[in-house]
Amino acid sequence: MKFFSYRVYWIMQISWWLFTTLVLRQPTTKYFEQPMQLGSYLTINFLVGLLFTHFYAKTYLNKDRENGQMIVFPLVSSLLLGLGFFLIDYFFGFQRYRKPSMGIALEPYDYYQFFIESVRYVIIWFLFFHLFLSNRKAQRKELQLANAEMSLKTAELENLKNQLNPHFLFNAINSIKALTIFDPELARQALTELSQLLRTSLSMGNQQLVPLDMELKLVRDYLFLEKIRYEKRLDYSFDIKQETLNLSIPPMSVQLLVENAIKHGIGKNKLGGKLRIVSDYSQNVFTLKVINTGKITSIASDEGVGMKNLQKRLLLNFQDKASFALTQENDSVVATITIMV
Repeated sequence: MKFFSYRVYWIMQISWWLFTTLVLRQPTTKYFEQPMQLGSYLTINFLVGLLFTHFYAKTYLNKDRENGQMIVFPLVSSLLLGLGFFLIDYFFGFQRYRKPSMGIALEPYDYYQFFIESVRYVIIWFLFFHLFLSNRKAQRKELQLANAEMSLKTAELENLKNQLNPHFLFNAINSIKALTIFDPELARQALTELSQLLRTSLSMGNQQLVPLDMELKLVRDYLFLEKIRYEKRLDYSFDIKQETLNLSIPPMSVQLLVENAIKHGIGKNKLGGKLRIVSDYSQNVFTLKVINTGKITSIASDEGVGMKNLQKRLLLNFQDKASFALTQENDSVVATITIMV
């Protein structure tokens, strides 16, 4: 079993069905005063309940089910198991009930009542099983979130402070936390993307230059997480020339421009906007653009420092062969890095 050990599972299974067989379904009528009849009846009840629910648990845990199936599958299964107990009682002539044991003829309503009673015992097992399962799933999700937060805290904080905006990281974790309730599968994917983002960022920490391909992997992870937050308000695309993927740029430079584009452009527009990342190589000139919907405004001091640091890194690595420009083109802001190769 995925969510609990076999030992715990079988102790719970055997204990429950012994209780159900010997207490809840223990017959008290005269017919079952014969040891052979009583022993056969109890043994069949115990084995049917134990084996059917074991098969159900194994099948349920081994398959991912849609929301509708999570309701229909246990409901149909409980009715089938209830029908199994009903047929056992039928085989024994319903002698566990008062009327048949006294020789009184049964009416159609009695059969319905017998079936409902058979299902009632079964529903208790299904209820406890799914409550226990839901609790264990919730614990696993909390553990995944705790591991993600621990990874964030134990990462090289000084390095990340100069690269990724801490507000983005905490917003990403909060978005993932909300997803664990509504879309667990997407939450698991988001945790993977966040882990890759942190890993890529740390691997860039001591490098002066990185290939554009490596930088774009980080940017894609970043945009995937921001898409969760902004949803339809953020529409992004890439137009990357193949020959530019191995060209070098300062690490986190595109990520910085994308972050500013979202925060100062798309994020301030109620309707959101579009963001494009474009690269080109022509006549020994490598051009990289981040284009976003919006208007150029006064940039907050922390983002201003980031832009100045980017210009300094371009100057240190490429001297006068590189430049940075921020321009307005119609309804779009264009941030351009130009490098002579």
